Amino acid sequence: MIKQLFQHFHPLNKLEKQRKAFLAQNDITPKWRALFQQPYPKISSDLTALSFLVIDFETTGLNSMMDNILSVAAVPIDNLTLDISKAWHQFVAEEQEVKKDTAVINHILPQMLNDAETLDDTMNRLFELIQGRIVIAHGSNIEKRFILHYLKVRYNLTQFPLLWLDTLKIERSLTQNQDNHYQLTHVRNKYHLPEYVGHNALIDAISAGELFLAQLENVFGQQKKILGEIYRRSHE
Repeated sequence: MIKQLFQHFHPLNKLEKQRKAFLAQNDITPKWRALFQQPYPKISSDLTALSFLVIDFETTGLNSMMDNILSVAAVPIDNLTLDISKAWHQFVAEEQEVKKDTAVINHILPQMLNDAETLDDTMNRLFELIQGRIVIAHGSNIEKRFILHYLKVRYNLTQFPLLWLDTLKIERSLTQNQDNHYQLTHVRNKYHLPEYVGHNALIDAISAGELFLAQLENVFGQQKKILGEIYRRSHE
């Protein structure tokens, strides 16, 4: 009885209801129907059998209504293995300029955008890569905000129930001291992962993917790795 009650109120079940409600709308285009057609994995699903996509955005700032996406990167995880050979990294140019302060942080200079794609082409490619996969990001609120703003402006969509996992929130669930630093570099140090130069979308996506796999070992050890547990930690 308690187990059934726990599953009923699990956030993954809530997301599945949102997915069904999204598809029930009459004006949803075939592109979005294809993205959300398959039911989400169950709480008891083995993570080893699931597919993931680690993503990262570099932007001109944190305000999705005023700032722009400069680059997008994605790296797949299959069989709990990060496949760098299939990594994707795209610069974006959409009538925007690189701010001097953000250029210092993410090292993106205007000349690097000469061969960039439009935002529409970049986002369409990202949605293609996401199909059938669970999305992972470190501090996913940034990516979520920019995706939702894009969808609102471009397609007048206000809901987009993707299945997200957030390595920052997972780490918070594992740490009693909430004053700890949760920047990607600091958290990776805890797991003795190699030090990379940050603030590059591709490098940060790889970094977050490696961190996610290390966190799974921390959470589950030799036990079966269950989606419901890691999803709950990512949405507490």
